[in-house]
Amino acid sequence: MATNTSETTTDEAQTGAQRAAYRAGSAARSAGKRASAIASEELANLRADLSDLISRLSNLSETEVEEAKEKLLEKIASTRAAATEMANDAREQFDQGVECSRDYVKEHPMQSVGYAALAGFLLGLLITRR
Repeated sequence: MATNTSETTTDEAQTGAQRAAYRAGSAARSAGKRASAIASEELANLRADLSDLISRLSNLSETEVEEAKEKLLEKIASTRAAATEMANDAREQFDQGVECSRDYVKEHPMQSVGYAALAGFLLGLLITRR
């Protein structure tokens, strides 16, 4: 009976670790997609503003050029801030994934070594096939 209970506990721990790893991976993918969408949108807006400015440049007065320049600098600062925020979010997601992986390795060291050996073996097969 004690062996069955320990097997059940081990299975539950493994299932919990797998779920945590899946959630961390899903969160990282989701954050990556959001970051990509935000970056694409910011760059598209910046491109549109630049195109508009270039097309109207010959018709603008000095003050209008200065105003357009200030708006463009604000857009660049906004894009830079969005990129920094996305990089920070990605770093947090990565750190969370690393921490989850560390926890799994600590809880299941032999299984982790087995997975690493298998991955190394498969990688070796792929490299030697060339």
